[in-house]
Amino acid sequence: MNLHKKVIFAVTIFLIFLLGGIFAYSFIEGWNYLDSAYFIVVTVATIGYGDFVPQTNIGKIFTIFFSFFGIGMAFYFFSLIGKYLYKKTFQNELKKHHEKLIK
Repeated sequence: MNLHKKVIFAVTIFLIFLLGGIFAYSFIEGWNYLDSAYFIVVTVATIGYGDFVPQTNIGKIFTIFFSFFGIGMAFYFFSLIGKYLYKKTFQNELKKHHEKLIK
């Protein structure tokens, strides 16, 4: 699988994971979708403001697993994006340098 397809696959899986988390927190904790999305972003980005915290035991257990997998997925996602942008930029610069050498 080439890098472009890996990035698209990672974005898709990451968004599905985040959307699933939004619905899960909305159902488990009774939060609205915006609050659920906010909590997920703050958790996955490892910011952890603490203004929203799960109150139910199920929500706490879900958060343990969600944060464990979510943080790992976020790091993988951002590393792939960085690799893709670096490779794309490097290839463009290499192509420009090659064209200068040919002329």
